[in-house]
Amino acid sequence: MLTTEEKWFFDHHGFIHLRDVVPPDDLRRMIQLADVWHDMALEELPPPLASTSRSGQHTPTIAHWINHVQYGDAVFQRLALNADIMRVIIALTQGTPCLVDCALTKNYRTSDDISFHAAGKDYSVVQGQPRAGFLNAGVSLVDVPEGTGFVCLPGSHKRNFEPPDLSIYDGPPTVINVPVRAGDAVIFTEALMHGARRWTLDTPRYTVFNRYIDEGSHGALPIESHRHLIPDDLYELEQPAVRGVQKDVVARLLDTLSTRAQRGT
Repeated sequence: MLTTEEKWFFDHHGFIHLRDVVPPDDLRRMIQLADVWHDMALEELPPPLASTSRSGQHTPTIAHWINHVQYGDAVFQRLALNADIMRVIIALTQGTPCLVDCALTKNYRTSDDISFHAAGKDYSVVQGQPRAGFLNAGVSLVDVPEGTGFVCLPGSHKRNFEPPDLSIYDGPPTVINVPVRAGDAVIFTEALMHGARRWTLDTPRYTVFNRYIDEGSHGALPIESHRHLIPDDLYELEQPAVRGVQKDVVARLLDTLSTRAQRGT
């Protein structure tokens, strides 16, 4: 599932950068929907889409996000089941992924930057394979140049000591910035100390964050009242994960990956 180099890189850095995993037509469709949905009032969003960033509990300059976008259009369903991304997710959850969130974010030049943060320390190596209990697949819909966007403290997912007071604008080797192209995905463990530098371009930055865990669920998904809006594979992927129990959707994704490998594609 993961190459020897990918295992080493993830264990050392806490993330993997996948390039060109989303086709251009899908990128254009997601940006088109993002432009429409982000301009809507909360009550106008097609159910069950929501925007907890506009709940009034955040500063007006926070980067806004829309949740449950996989219920809004098939293009986000394809993304949540993207075989290139799921190859890494399945490997790092050791075969038991549960999709817990799909969020479409929009950053402006006036949006706040995001300071370093992390969720727990749920990273380990089990039987010689890296395992992460909470993963985030950040898929960029636009080019993100050097100096803005995703930053992290490489290796901090294994921290035995809390880091000193560091800024997201500090430089390497302690803090690294990861420029990406439209269609790239950065898959990282939420145990990694990470953040985002302020957006500097005139056009918005759009990112889709799909989050997965390797055991249980967060309880928000699936949304049974709107189950008819998503395909069976995605509905199953949103079911709670049970260690050692492989979902049928995972088996189908593995078959797809195996066939592609045999064909050399």
